[in-house]
Amino acid sequence: MRKSLLLAASNLRRAKGQTIAIIALILLASAMMNLGLMLSLDYKRNFDRCHDRLHDGHVTLAIDGRREELLDFLTRTLEEDGDVTEFSCEDALSMVGSFAYNGGEVNTEFVILEKETALSRPVGRMEIVEEGAGKSGVYLPMLYGADGKIDLGDTMDINIGSHVMQYQVCGFLNSAMAGSHNCSMSALLLTADKYEELEESGYAPASTLVSVRIRDKEQSEGFEAALKNKVSAAYPTSRLLSNSYEMVSASRYISQMICSSVVNAMAFFVALIAMVVISSNVINYIQENMKNLGAMKAIGYRSGQIVAGLLVQFLGVAVVTTAAGIGLSYCLFPSVNQMMIAQTGIPYRMRFQPLSCVMTVAVCGGAVALSVWLSSRRIRKIEPIVALRQGVLTHSFKRNHVELEGTRAPLQLALALKTCLSGMKQNVTVGITMLVLSLVVVFSVLMVENVIVDMTPFINLIVGETADACVNVPPGAEAALLQAAEEEVCVEKIYLYSSTEVCHVGGSALMATMAEDFSQVNNQDVCYQGRFPLYDNEVAIGAKYAKEQGLKIGDEIALTAEGKEVDYLICGHTQISNNLGKDCLLTREGFERMGAFNNMSYYVNLVPGADNKAFREKMEERLGSDLNMTIDISSVIEGSAGVYVSLMTVIVVGILVLGVAVIAFVLYLLVRLSLGRRKREYGILKALGFTTGQLVLQTAASFLPAVLLSTVIGIAVSAAIINPVVALFLGGIGIVKCTFTVPLGWTILSGAGLVLTAFGLACLLSLRIRKIAPVALLAGE
Repeated sequence: MRKSLLLAASNLRRAKGQTIAIIALILLASAMMNLGLMLSLDYKRNFDRCHDRLHDGHVTLAIDGRREELLDFLTRTLEEDGDVTEFSCEDALSMVGSFAYNGGEVNTEFVILEKETALSRPVGRMEIVEEGAGKSGVYLPMLYGADGKIDLGDTMDINIGSHVMQYQVCGFLNSAMAGSHNCSMSALLLTADKYEELEESGYAPASTLVSVRIRDKEQSEGFEAALKNKVSAAYPTSRLLSNSYEMVSASRYISQMICSSVVNAMAFFVALIAMVVISSNVINYIQENMKNLGAMKAIGYRSGQIVAGLLVQFLGVAVVTTAAGIGLSYCLFPSVNQMMIAQTGIPYRMRFQPLSCVMTVAVCGGAVALSVWLSSRRIRKIEPIVALRQGVLTHSFKRNHVELEGTRAPLQLALALKTCLSGMKQNVTVGITMLVLSLVVVFSVLMVENVIVDMTPFINLIVGETADACVNVPPGAEAALLQAAEEEVCVEKIYLYSSTEVCHVGGSALMATMAEDFSQVNNQDVCYQGRFPLYDNEVAIGAKYAKEQGLKIGDEIALTAEGKEVDYLICGHTQISNNLGKDCLLTREGFERMGAFNNMSYYVNLVPGADNKAFREKMEERLGSDLNMTIDISSVIEGSAGVYVSLMTVIVVGILVLGVAVIAFVLYLLVRLSLGRRKREYGILKALGFTTGQLVLQTAASFLPAVLLSTVIGIAVSAAIINPVVALFLGGIGIVKCTFTVPLGWTILSGAGLVLTAFGLACLLSLRIRKIAPVALLAGE
């Protein structure tokens, strides 16, 4: 062991530059790996810790009305259910509402409680995470204050239905099941005076909020569907809001899922490149030190001791660097956590995570050990006599790829090609690096084109159907709305697009969206397989949910609403992330076989240049009390999607910077190894009259064929597979098929930029050739 340690120390002293580059690669890989594992493992468990601390329900239900009869029915139903362990019922107000957020608007179903009632609930308790000096006003979910754009003490307008209420922001709250617009309901807490004022105004209907804890939280979706079915059957005209533990725990961590997937993928790619670089380094070490290895074997060193020395060298560097990378990940985590809170809306307290650290050390150490062991096996085959001849056998039949005396190519090009073709291991290292970076470049271009510059493809994929405005009215006001819209010259198209929950018998609650004619909808890609429903006995089901339930096109499915069960024929599969893939499409007549509309939403396309706000104000004026609310859809999308655009911008910038750093480190290692191996050759070429500039270009050009070929192949393959890869990342929110446009021109330009960057870095790193002097080489003889 002592001899192995001495060998390792000697190797490290002689290869400081290579060691620094390898340290940089392992540092990046380990930092990203630990960060990704922290997000994947413990970060989502934070929801469970928050849920348990607040003793929140596994199913939350808000129902219009506070009648004694309703409360008795709910109490009796829950007490008779053997799956229920605890429940709590409190008075609340509920209504669709909106307020300005993140450059747009957030629109959601508000569940409004009196502050002290919310803080003292036995099940579903809420907590105040930040409080100001104000004694009268509103407490918002903490995610709305995460970006600092809404501060304590600010005065803000909140639209409750079609009415505007003005409140001072007194603080921010945390609620596991109702702390975000991604929960299908969002809690607002009002001080006692403001709650009484809103209750007396009648703008938000009096409601009952029910939080239920069950024995098996993994069955929360099924319990939610069954409970809603019972309530709907007993009170068919009541308006219901609900969510489940399974749905909320997934929807509140969408950005965490995307970010951890990207970070883990990049960690894998950098680790793969590091393995290739280490392997190349070991092979070059064997080639350069062939005489020394032969001498060591001749004086009694065993092959195992030499291999052990290399393992100790690289494993020692890997373990120490991985520890530093883990430390770096903890330094980066607060910034990442701040971005995540803007979407999750749940506070996270950073703590040491031994499992992720052990996994990071094990994976990085194991990868390095495997790479060194596989690359150093050649040492066992080296005979001392052959090694002392620098590995040259008595006869060599290696092919001379470029014969200088017979080639018609310019001498500079011929020498570069000769170097390139004789260094296949170098080419493999460069090729793998450029293939990985090509995928990174294509992903970045795709995100810039379809998310950052123009959100429309991203919105169409994630949200589904969009329009300029939405007008919601009671069923009795439908004719008045259509007549008013027809008289407005700014209206290009108006069509029914209304949603409500239905239940799959034996399955989960589904968000059903109804239209009279689906050929009118703007986004015809929502139904990606099969077709939209045409008849009243047809339904299109979310592809993710259909896959989970084993439902295929042509199968029958039983749906229920208001206690009535009806069978439908599945005619297509949809992909919408609004309800995490648990959705369906029905014709108007198809839904009316089960139940009646409590309210109706119409989507409106305005002519280009029309004033959205002015149109909505006219509808409010024309319809008066017959109007429930109007929504500026584009503003809502801008406010809700802004957090994802910001996240994607950070990811794209981060991976591009990382890509440049990786290629710089790889080329630094390869150029340094090439200069060390060919130092004598460069001296001879300088003596023959070659200038430093010529030798620099010759060295950089020797990398160019591998860089160019691997980049062309990488860009072509990545462009073909990038949409399925993105769909894989987004599969958890219901996306099965990604339809982003791959911008061909920008992709080609980015590929060319990648090649030029690699060539420029190779030239820059090859400038060390100027330090090589023929006279110094001769003096060493």
